[in-house]
Amino acid sequence: MPAKREELLSLAQQPEDRLLISQLWDKMSQAEKYFQPACTPFLDLRQQNLCRTAMERMGNRGFFLYGGYPQAERRLALFLPDYMETPDDIPLEDNPICALRARPRGGVELNHRDYLGSLMGLGIRREMVGDILVSPQSADILLTAEMGEYVRHNLEKAGHASIVMEPAALENLLIPPLQFKTLRDTVPSLRLDAVLTVAFSLSRGEAAECIRRGLVQVDGADALKGDKPVPEGARISLRGKGKAILAQIGGLSKKGRIQIEVHKLI
Repeated sequence: MPAKREELLSLAQQPEDRLLISQLWDKMSQAEKYFQPACTPFLDLRQQNLCRTAMERMGNRGFFLYGGYPQAERRLALFLPDYMETPDDIPLEDNPICALRARPRGGVELNHRDYLGSLMGLGIRREMVGDILVSPQSADILLTAEMGEYVRHNLEKAGHASIVMEPAALENLLIPPLQFKTLRDTVPSLRLDAVLTVAFSLSRGEAAECIRRGLVQVDGADALKGDKPVPEGARISLRGKGKAILAQIGGLSKKGRIQIEVHKLI
């Protein structure tokens, strides 16, 4: 039996979680009532995990986490009416996400912070901005559809460079390859503190201290327990040290330790 709204609100760990859960319920009802796609703004990884948990209790009725392209990190919670099966069924003019390509003049290379800072300078809230895909000579910026024209006509500078904005098709995004260093090792268990030692070259004590200080996140959520198991595919971030992905969990070594492969993002 699907959960009721009050039951879903019990999942909230932070005040803003209650708002997100209420928004999920409203968007789901909106899609069912008006037979049109309905969605939230863009969500971070922690918010997406909360949405997954809530919608598992609701039965996942027409629910998708959609970021404009398959590998997207920032995604919005999307609800489709019964006659649509996937986000690909949404007509182009109704797509909740649009993309713009920013080209710096003079061949200047800019970074993610340059572009995001300029968007924030226009008064755009972070939740209206999806992934920013930075290439050497351009950046593809994903936005909620209603922000597209405003940004296109008002974003004229990023970092220290003037830029030219033009529309970009979601199917033609310039997606930079993920750059990482592959680390292979064995651990006694899949506890977070054990995986951290491999991902960031820490001692077990240093890993435990980082967790205690609240410096670690797993899939966007604060990780405060060193004994929590890390699932395959989890994204781990350590403040000041970077990000890593537990890419593969293998079999046991001859000494009974678990073989793992970690991708440390560069």
